[in-house]
Amino acid sequence: MNRIIMHVDMDAFFVSVEVAEKPYLRGKPVAVTGSLTTRSVIATASYEARKRGVHSAMPLFTAKKLCKNLIVIEARHDKYVAISRKLVAIYNSFCPAVESFSIDEAFLDLTYTVKDEREAVMLAKKIKALIKNKFNLPLTVGISYNKLLAKLASKLGKPDGLFVINERNRDRVMDGLSVEKISGIGEKTARLLREKFHVNTIRDLKKVPLMELYAVFHSYALFLHNAAFGKDSTPVIPDYEKPQEKSVGNSMTFPFDTSSWDYIKRAFKYLAEKVAMRLRMRGLFASTVVILIRYADFRTISKRKKVFATNSTDAIYFEAISLFKTVYNGRKVRLVGISVTNLSEGVPLSLFETNDRSLKIDEALDKVKLKFGDRIADYASLIDFEKKQV
Repeated sequence: MNRIIMHVDMDAFFVSVEVAEKPYLRGKPVAVTGSLTTRSVIATASYEARKRGVHSAMPLFTAKKLCKNLIVIEARHDKYVAISRKLVAIYNSFCPAVESFSIDEAFLDLTYTVKDEREAVMLAKKIKALIKNKFNLPLTVGISYNKLLAKLASKLGKPDGLFVINERNRDRVMDGLSVEKISGIGEKTARLLREKFHVNTIRDLKKVPLMELYAVFHSYALFLHNAAFGKDSTPVIPDYEKPQEKSVGNSMTFPFDTSSWDYIKRAFKYLAEKVAMRLRMRGLFASTVVILIRYADFRTISKRKKVFATNSTDAIYFEAISLFKTVYNGRKVRLVGISVTNLSEGVPLSLFETNDRSLKIDEALDKVKLKFGDRIADYASLIDFEKKQV
């Protein structure tokens, strides 16, 4: 029995969320970035901006050179997460087997939900219409008999489309495509395929014997060979069956290299608040705090420490600063980061690390930010810091 797999991919998700709230942005080149400093990178760009060469992971200063009238918006991560959860809830209302692939993508195993491909297409149209009506967000749906081809189908259906790959049209659809269209084949792999085997298209890749691929790509060769023929047995793993999240973290690249102790402390406070809020929103507690420091010469070091299980902003900040003091050499810093690991659920806060007052402050800030956005309220020490980021 062939599986029926649906891949749902929100179109330019972060930008689309902003456009839905600010309709005057529609049809304009828009990009969402981690911060408004020129040293930031593009998180996602509207299709109008993409036509001018702007793409994800591009440095902001490069994007502005390519697109002089680019409208840049600072990311509101908590807003996007909140909408993403609501989208997943919609998918689950139609199908019990939903795997969140990223904040804006999901796989649905419809094998036991619909009778055939025709019903799957009808269901896809219902989901698209519901999300359009409820959130005014565009999305593309790909349908096939495995995850690899369902994801390829959604790529081919963009933007705001619906595309089906089945056994009847598979070769006709795939053969002429560049190998980079296959998820899992990046620029480096594609370059090696061209250099070693003169492979440009999926049709070319089919012609390369498996053992020759092994000589260059080793264990990865089997994936390349199977992908060329549209083979993939990877199951859809529902979110409730996934192993628990292993870490939560945030980092920040400064707008300028600095050795200012006050500035660095404010950055750590800002990051601690972000990380702690993400823990609280997931009902998680962390038992290890890790810091990352990248100096102006790009030398990077990290340091970790085990702590009492916590999701307190103050506790994470205190440990991060303590770790920083043990390794900092006085040189100018380019980037700092905080991550937490050894996560668990339902562990009480240590009395040593926090108190009722600080916990209530954390929870109050969480509620305000979830309602009005994560920039509406913050610790007084961060207000000046955020102004310096603009």
